[in-house]
Amino acid sequence: MITALILAGDDPRPLAATISALVAGVADGVVTDAVVIAAAPAPALEALADASGAALVVHAPGEDPWRAGARAARHEWLLCLEAGDVPLDGWIRALERFAGPASAGAPPALGRLHRRADGILPRLAATLAARSSRPRAGDLVHARHLTDGARPKVVRLHASVAREQEP
Repeated sequence: MITALILAGDDPRPLAATISALVAGVADGVVTDAVVIAAAPAPALEALADASGAALVVHAPGEDPWRAGARAARHEWLLCLEAGDVPLDGWIRALERFAGPASAGAPPALGRLHRRADGILPRLAATLAARSSRPRAGDLVHARHLTDGARPKVVRLHASVAREQEP
């Protein structure tokens, strides 16, 4: 039903936290596959992607990483996350409702999970980013929105995503 696209950095620990958080969605049959997106090949990311059954895509410099990941996705609905993102209570049901059978045909919107932010500057950045209709981490987007360049209506989903804290 949904492919998780996970934008990874150099450190595999945040990626492991995100992949672990998606297990409940896999068990419910909502998230059926994952694509790890990296700017450069890294043995630790390759090993983690392989161990979790995820595909690994290395995007070209200057290329939109979400588009690169979408090409390797098995499904039309894509959950965009950054390594370290952890969906919180209610996310599975929110994704099912938004991308379920009633969404057949042309997708009118993208679904946006609420991003929890601590501190004034992260909150301000989250507020500004929430107004954008460009796909970002925390969005459930139809692959068509990544390829046709359309600016879809943004619908807030009744679930949140948080950042895993660094050790």
